[in-house]
Amino acid sequence: MIENLLLGIAIGDAVGAGVEFQDRHWIRSHVDLTRFVNARAEITVPPEQKALFTENYQPWDYTDDTEMTIGLIKALCAEEPFSEDLLIQKWKEEYELGIANKGHGRNGHGSMGWYYRAEKTIEEIRNFQRNRANPGNAPAMRAVPLGLLPPLSINEYAAINANATHPNSNAILSSQCIAWATHFFLVEKGEAKDLIEYCARQMELNEEYLIYFEQISLLPTYDELTPSDFRRLCGPQPIEAPYFLAGIHGVPSDSKYTAGAVLYVLQQSEDALQALRKSLYLGGDVDSVAAITTGIMAARWGLDSIPSFMLDRVEGRAYLREIALLFQAKMG
Repeated sequence: MIENLLLGIAIGDAVGAGVEFQDRHWIRSHVDLTRFVNARAEITVPPEQKALFTENYQPWDYTDDTEMTIGLIKALCAEEPFSEDLLIQKWKEEYELGIANKGHGRNGHGSMGWYYRAEKTIEEIRNFQRNRANPGNAPAMRAVPLGLLPPLSINEYAAINANATHPNSNAILSSQCIAWATHFFLVEKGEAKDLIEYCARQMELNEEYLIYFEQISLLPTYDELTPSDFRRLCGPQPIEAPYFLAGIHGVPSDSKYTAGAVLYVLQQSEDALQALRKSLYLGGDVDSVAAITTGIMAARWGLDSIPSFMLDRVEGRAYLREIALLFQAKMG
């Protein structure tokens, strides 16, 4: 199960990375999952920012989503107590391993890139994220393995995961939400229709999340979503600043909307490929949503739905198997 989980995360991440920050309508007309689509050079940012999305990137590479998930697993498997400082250490080690193996750092990383490049301290990054109304989605994107922990540890460990970089109430809730969604599907073996209600019971939701969860629980089936439904799920459409990427239709780089999109896609999918497609077709920051949903569904239902060319081409299959065995041994 754990190997399927990591392969699904890496495939969702890699395929999503090729088309992330593209408009929902563009993705639906250009992506049919019969081939890899690389549109990173077409992301609508100023020319001087293009390199952030194209430099050191190769198709089928996974991004910081998978890299940080692996680092989190290594922290869980370490002899030391699980802590914010241990997570930072393991994430930096994993980033440096990428440099050693590839000759350069992996594409992505958001605000953590400032730390890796010694442009800001980790405390400066935490202060940047602490009071943001729209904290980044890194805590959610790397939280999946936490759902395999004993239930009494999940909220505590998910909060540590968020606080390591994003000590923000909404970021903490997103981390806990993804961990509990994983637990619901892979440990409880729950029915998809009960997912949102289940997750809401496991956390102390603030008013913003309570309203949001109520809204997404009332959404129609995926193929019946209207423009107003997409606004409920993803926020203002097209995305408005300071949410990223302003001007396109899709999921912004925001913890709350990433968590909600994941819950909705999981409810609406029957296998890993459906989860991948429905994640991508939301538009916006799709690699994070796709990594989480494809990983969870691959672990629950297997990889038979995933085209063989994806399994053959995704970066690091042997390494992901190694990490899966490490985690499996730790979990017993």
